[in-house]
Amino acid sequence: MSDPLSPILQWINTHPELAGLVTFCISTAESVAIIGTIIPGTVMMTAIGTLAGAGVIPFWKTIIWAILGAIVGDGISYWLGRHFNERLPLLWPFRKYPALLQNGEVFFRRHGSMSVLIGRFVGPVRALVPLVAGMLGMPPLRFYIANILSAIGWAPAYMLPGILLGAASLELPPDVAIHVIAMLLMTTLFIFFLLWFIQKLVKLISAQLDHMLTRLWNRLSYSSYFSGVTRLLKHNNTQKTYGQLILAAYFVILGCVLSCLFLYVVFKGSPNIAINDVVFHFFRSIRTPHLDNVMLFITFLGEKKILLPTAVMLFAWLGFKKHWYTAWHVLALAFITAGSIEVLKILAHSPRPWGVVHNAEEYSFPSGHATLTTAFYLGLTCLLLQLGKIKHRRVFYYLIAIFILIVSVPRLYLGAHWFTDVLGGWLLGLAVLLLIIISYNRGKDKNLKASSVFLAILIILSINYSIVTYRNFNQLKQNYTLLDWPTYTVTSDAWWYQQGKHLPFYRTNRFGASTQILSLQWLGDLAGIQQTLLANGWEIPPKNDWVNVLHRISDVNSTEHLPLVLPIYLDKDPVLTLIKRANGDKKLLVLRLWDSRVLISDSHYPLWVGSVEIVPRTYSWLFKRKQNAVALTPSLLFTEIPREYEIKEVTVQLSKSFRPQAQYMLLIKTK
Repeated sequence: MSDPLSPILQWINTHPELAGLVTFCISTAESVAIIGTIIPGTVMMTAIGTLAGAGVIPFWKTIIWAILGAIVGDGISYWLGRHFNERLPLLWPFRKYPALLQNGEVFFRRHGSMSVLIGRFVGPVRALVPLVAGMLGMPPLRFYIANILSAIGWAPAYMLPGILLGAASLELPPDVAIHVIAMLLMTTLFIFFLLWFIQKLVKLISAQLDHMLTRLWNRLSYSSYFSGVTRLLKHNNTQKTYGQLILAAYFVILGCVLSCLFLYVVFKGSPNIAINDVVFHFFRSIRTPHLDNVMLFITFLGEKKILLPTAVMLFAWLGFKKHWYTAWHVLALAFITAGSIEVLKILAHSPRPWGVVHNAEEYSFPSGHATLTTAFYLGLTCLLLQLGKIKHRRVFYYLIAIFILIVSVPRLYLGAHWFTDVLGGWLLGLAVLLLIIISYNRGKDKNLKASSVFLAILIILSINYSIVTYRNFNQLKQNYTLLDWPTYTVTSDAWWYQQGKHLPFYRTNRFGASTQILSLQWLGDLAGIQQTLLANGWEIPPKNDWVNVLHRISDVNSTEHLPLVLPIYLDKDPVLTLIKRANGDKKLLVLRLWDSRVLISDSHYPLWVGSVEIVPRTYSWLFKRKQNAVALTPSLLFTEIPREYEIKEVTVQLSKSFRPQAQYMLLIKTK
């Protein structure tokens, strides 16, 4: 760290009670025009974050002071811009360096009010945007809303690397802590780069498609054969008419994709599609009672018992306000969507996933929730954005897309639909919405205010959501209760000699793929098994705290700690996990046992299945396929063979999907 900063940080270290004031001053100076471009505010905020993360200075107070300083700093710049107004370009340093002010002005005119919100995160114009906003007469209320929101995000973001470094330094050596932070930052940058690349690619494709369809529209307009198409797709604004053809092209594309998906589901069968099986097993493996409640509350946002009455009530309100053109399109959107769902369900005849107590409807494709959510919420968003003439609509479309995704995920989590059902619902919802938009653009409803429509939607939706959720939550919770995998019964002799189609036992991962044979089968009391293993050198592993998490993520001594994600069997976590070092070996062994879901008819002991493996490196699976299983023998499991158990070693020939072909198994039962 640079020498000028060292005395400041040392002083803060020795006077933690004044750290908030110092943080406020630095954050304010960082945000004031001109001054913010001179002082190394970013470095200083990171350094202060390090002290906060290490516990030297109060954490939350420091964050709050940093946010307040950012608000005040931008506020000072804003009022300087309002005060000097047109005289600002004549003052130093803008008189000598006019490009400084010009860059901020270009950025503000390009992004409007959003420039205050996002400008704080853009280095070259960070301290100049508030100054330009004041100079160009941005209303104070609008400025301070954007100012406060951006400050709340900016202060923690700038201090986050330091906070992580300071927190890590409490438990990890400095070189390890730096390694962890570097890894986290690189991962974050890669994610942002990937999102930026996807956005640019979509924008490029959209621009090319727009240009192509515009030329096509002009040709169709003068064609004696196809001019009727242009009349059918006319827009109420003649300057936007060609856009109707773009919407029609998107509708045709969506229709083709939906048709292909429909045929694939019909002929392949939803349960036989690999992606469906993967998603189904993944969500079964992560279900918890608390998360079930959260997902149930979310899924009600797409419930037809809520959305269809909301559409009817909104139709009545719009009709009362004499906006019949919009009212009929809202009603058509809801009921055409609902009708198309029922038609496709009957045609596809796709069965629902198994694994829950009761699915209210028999057929699965497409998901009614995903279809209605996409058509209804996205349609109303398009209406509000058009009425409000809002700039930067892309941000709102991103937000509603995230909302639709959030409402659709519970259908997969609760086991109500396959992934292809949800995908088909999105496609169908978009296709119906495009038809309604094309029709709506042909006319215009006058004197319709976006604020009034938004308030009506919010009130009606809130009332319906509250009533339906209150009346149906408990029933829906009971319907979507998770069922365990079925059990089956064998005799002790059949199990001991591994006779039966269910033997030996294979473990599947969280995506439903068979990953390994379970090399240990133990018939006995679980408490007695644990006591026996503890007496033979096995230990209960420490719980995963955040230090262990950092070790595993950063690959620093990762083999000393168990993986963060537990392996599962039949979508369940292990009932017993123990660790051991065999014969002084540096590698750590881990033993896991699961409930086998098998009943031994002539024994009162339950059957447990498990495996013994070497704890893998965090990233080893990225570079090569490495077998972590070990040859399980009695000497590896016990230092002294217990007399109360009978042990049998078995060699099993595995299927071709596993390597090696021969596998040693250990069968243990109580005498």
